[in-house]
Amino acid sequence: MKKIIFPFVLNLVFFTFCMSANAKTICSMTFNSSDEREVFNKNLSPIGYEHIELVPENRDPAWFSKACAKTKTCDILVISGHFGGLFFGEKSSATISLNELINAREKSLCPNILDKPKSVFLMGCNTLSSKTQDHRSVDDYLHILVGDGFPLNLAEDVAASRYLNFGQSMSSFMTSIFMYSPMIVGFESTGPLGAAAAPRLESAFKMTSSKDQNITGLSEAALLSAFKDTNLKVVRPVQKNEDVLTRNALSEIEALSTKAWMSILSPQNMTQFYDFIIKNKKNIFLTKVLAKNADVSKNVLEKMIGIFQMASGLSHIQVNVLDFLKIQNLINQYEYEDSLSSISSNIFDRSLDYIAADQLCSILKDHQELNLLNKLNNLQKRNLAKSAYATFINKCAGGSENKKSDSKALRCLLNQETYDWACLTENSKSLDVDSCVMAKDRNADPENADDMMWYCYSKMLENKNLNRPTCLELTHHFSLLGNQIKMNWNCLNKIF
Repeated sequence: MKKIIFPFVLNLVFFTFCMSANAKTICSMTFNSSDEREVFNKNLSPIGYEHIELVPENRDPAWFSKACAKTKTCDILVISGHFGGLFFGEKSSATISLNELINAREKSLCPNILDKPKSVFLMGCNTLSSKTQDHRSVDDYLHILVGDGFPLNLAEDVAASRYLNFGQSMSSFMTSIFMYSPMIVGFESTGPLGAAAAPRLESAFKMTSSKDQNITGLSEAALLSAFKDTNLKVVRPVQKNEDVLTRNALSEIEALSTKAWMSILSPQNMTQFYDFIIKNKKNIFLTKVLAKNADVSKNVLEKMIGIFQMASGLSHIQVNVLDFLKIQNLINQYEYEDSLSSISSNIFDRSLDYIAADQLCSILKDHQELNLLNKLNNLQKRNLAKSAYATFINKCAGGSENKKSDSKALRCLLNQETYDWACLTENSKSLDVDSCVMAKDRNADPENADDMMWYCYSKMLENKNLNRPTCLELTHHFSLLGNQIKMNWNCLNKIF
């Protein structure tokens, strides 16, 4: 008997083949709620879009580099989570920082994710912020970021990029990272949480034509209408001269690199390129340009001193400026040490709270050979001795108080009486920072090592053996930034 193939079956096979042959991909990085991601999937999967979630559930700290290596072309990229120089969430230890994205862009490590999307949706606060002033000051924003758990050094960089008149804005960073995407969507200032953004996205999809859904997912007009009472911003990147300059500056061809550095270091450009200059402060052709051109060196010194003064109170940025000037021989060793001592002294003249102690620790730990504590005046030394942060600060300086405790947990670890985890769990009532850090440092798995720190935090809190200084010290020893942020938040919001 002859087999009959009905026309509608042939049409269905043809349609299915065409759909799979022309399938497009939504890539998502979901750090907090999945509300935005689900709206995209719901509306675009019926017209042939596939979906890939790039952030794994297995808490792999190398997830981004692995995603770059194996992910096929992303036609639409949706990144959602809290944002402040990095994307993070409350339920996951995974993060993606601005620096990681910039490095991947500069080294062409992730073209399928960073270069190919026709649209990029950055669903987080301040993802496309300029330096336009809003209702907050740089100090207000710094305290908000620290209160949210951001490590102080990162918080300073983010606050400066948002409010101070040097370096790139977040919008400038993002348009450089996603320079080949026709449309980038984000927020100029605060943005709605996922649950509030989702119905607005649904409304935008209803106003977007089928043609636009097949290209960018959502149209600019529909987005601006659906989010009209929010800080939503849509950017259409074009390759700028700045992008060409930074790429050429990193070239291995000396003539090309030298010409780019001369332009970057010019009086009209240098302040704008602050971040790039600091990041590449050891570039060999940068050093040659400064060594051979007295006028350029003089201009750079003047501009960097201006930035140093503008960043008053932001010690991490001030130290970065000093390090650059010292590396390039624009200041001598005496000037370098005197300026570091002045920064430290200014912090001591303020109240020694959580933020001040964190700032001091960063400086003291990186410059132990300078014995900066010895350069304090007598009043500052007395105030330090009375401070609850005295032991923590002395440890950062590598001073005489940097001695190990004599707890049962630490003795167990030192004598290797049992497994490290057992030393912690069997001596939970005697846990202290020293024993927890030793166990963590001997654990090669960063996530499992951080689990040790979380266990210590919970037991020390339960045993009332935890205050803000010891909590801050624990925070400094977490391996993963996402966990460090959560721990910092706990220190500031649960420990008094």
